[in-house]
Amino acid sequence: MMVNMNQKNKESKENIKNHYIISVMTTDRIGIIHDVSLLISVMDGDLSDTRQQVLHGYFSMILYASFPASISGETIRKRLESIDNDIPFEVSVKPVDPDIGKKKASPATEIFVLTARGPDRIGFVSLVSGFCTEQNINILDLSTAGSGNIYTMILMVELSHCPSEDGLRGEMDKFRQKNNISLLLQHQDIFKATNEIRL
Repeated sequence: MMVNMNQKNKESKENIKNHYIISVMTTDRIGIIHDVSLLISVMDGDLSDTRQQVLHGYFSMILYASFPASISGETIRKRLESIDNDIPFEVSVKPVDPDIGKKKASPATEIFVLTARGPDRIGFVSLVSGFCTEQNINILDLSTAGSGNIYTMILMVELSHCPSEDGLRGEMDKFRQKNNISLLLQHQDIFKATNEIRL
């Protein structure tokens, strides 16, 4: 019986996972995603979510992964920083409680895409994000792009804290008239359907 109990305790410890948010930044080059993901798999890391982009020649990546309890956050950081000695990797590893994300997850029906477009200017992002703050709009993700004199922001947002969608659309119209920035709010399903690439 004692042997069985010890075996169960050992198996229980082996099944314990620590969860981390990991951010990586370095000069862009071919193969970074492969190098990072391979090293994570070598450490028995389970990679469940990633975001990455290249901005002005710099590669940045944020990952959500779980590791065996025997792998510490410090070990993860040091291993990732040692990937390429010629190109320094800036790495941050933050432990997280996986239950927090589950509690804060929003129903799919509350996720919308807000598109802001107008003349390029200093403070564009501040104006739009300020409007979102005033209207209790939670920004989940955003991207920006400039083309000529036109600047565009695409934000994934959730509206569970907004008083009403109709009232929000009225405030959007006021914002457009005051700032000369158009705002378009679409449910994420409609946005996906209207922006889908068909081959």
